Amino acid sequence: RNMGGGSHYMEVSEVHKQLGEVFGFVTWLWIFHRARLDGPVVLGWRHPWEHAEDPWASVSHAAEDEHINGIEELRAEWDTFQNKAAVPGDGDDDEDEDEDDDDD
Repeated sequence: RNMGGGSHYMEVSEVHKQLGEVFGFVTWLWIFHRARLDGPVVLGWRHPWEHAEDPWASVSHAAEDEHINGIEELRAEWDTFQNKAAVPGDGDDDEDEDEDDDDD
């Protein structure tokens, strides 16, 4: 049957075919990535609250940063910046809570 204009069923340009392939590929990469991370939980091999290894744990170790030239100066500059950026009294909300309790 040729209802609705002929026998041209779902003709798509080559660009759209290529884009479909690319997006399909990215989708499958994402699915396999999530399966790698969440697979043991889904299969019941571990509980979700038993977190896996932290991939960023090595970033926080100071001993591993010692190979960087000038690390001590960078740390000193960062500490100076933090001290200048901190607003005195900004984190002290206890007084406000005490004043609210006195009104009762």
